[in-house]
Amino acid sequence: MPLILSLVLAAAIGSALLLVVLIRLLPGHFLAAGINERSNHTQPARQLGGLAIVPVVVALLWLFGAQTGLEQRLLISVTIGALILWITGMLDDGHHLPESVRIVTQVIASCLCIYGLGPDFRLLPDFLPVLLERGLLVLALVYFINLTNFMDGLDLMVVSGMGIPLAFLAAFAVFGLTGMASGSIAAAIAGGLAGFAVFNRPKATVFLGDSGSLPLGLLCGLAFFMAARDMRIATGLILPLFFIADATTTLIKRLLEGDNIFAAHSKHAYQIAKRSGWSIWQVVLTVAALNIVLGICAWAAGSTNIPVRLIGIFVAVVCVAAVLLRFRKQTSA
Repeated sequence: MPLILSLVLAAAIGSALLLVVLIRLLPGHFLAAGINERSNHTQPARQLGGLAIVPVVVALLWLFGAQTGLEQRLLISVTIGALILWITGMLDDGHHLPESVRIVTQVIASCLCIYGLGPDFRLLPDFLPVLLERGLLVLALVYFINLTNFMDGLDLMVVSGMGIPLAFLAAFAVFGLTGMASGSIAAAIAGGLAGFAVFNRPKATVFLGDSGSLPLGLLCGLAFFMAARDMRIATGLILPLFFIADATTTLIKRLLEGDNIFAAHSKHAYQIAKRSGWSIWQVVLTVAALNIVLGICAWAAGSTNIPVRLIGIFVAVVCVAAVLLRFRKQTSA
């Protein structure tokens, strides 16, 4: 059995089994998600997904790290960074920490992980000095942590929005298009999300929670950075392009409207679609189909054939724009 496939299966089974244990052992009120006017759920659910997925993913990266080329420096940095965000997210799920605490921990975790990539990791060596590039990578990773958290607002959204791009990245590693290191991170997270999907399908009984979305955002960002280095920057951007585009356009829209961008809201395109009459399945299956197209476009964008590369980038941008515009229409699907 290929190593990457073994990682996916181990993560899926491990996450599902650990979730079963947590659901049975922890009291019903532990990290129960509240329901308010911004909620996209109407039934009780518990924020336990991250408590299972993150430990399983980190453990598997250590177990398979030597075989997949993950250097110990990166493993140690990733483990500490993910643990910081895991604990911060768990506390925030239960007690709503100040935004300043969340941002500081995200910056620390991002700095650790960029350090873990090593001194030779470069994306734009011909255009940016190393220190400037490192600073921008830290900011990009902080943003990635937050956009994953922002987009975790609907049953199966992270599964379809991140799980499928990560599955493509793992497949790229199987076929030698990207390194095994990035492929192993992607495979572990994709597998963990697959196990979580059993409990997060509509109507969800378990949510990912900040203990899941924050550290998984960190790990996903790293995997896409590594894919950008191994293939092309366009590949690393296209794989998670729907999440990037929805979160970024929503942020810009809120800034233009004078909103407090640090306040909780439900103005993402996928949330507007849900409120305007789309079912949860219609939203997440649309995102899933889009991400299959984006996976193919990401492969094309990594081609050495310039016309193929340009077509891949063009189709990716057009398809994401079309879905966002459709979601933001105030009519049902």
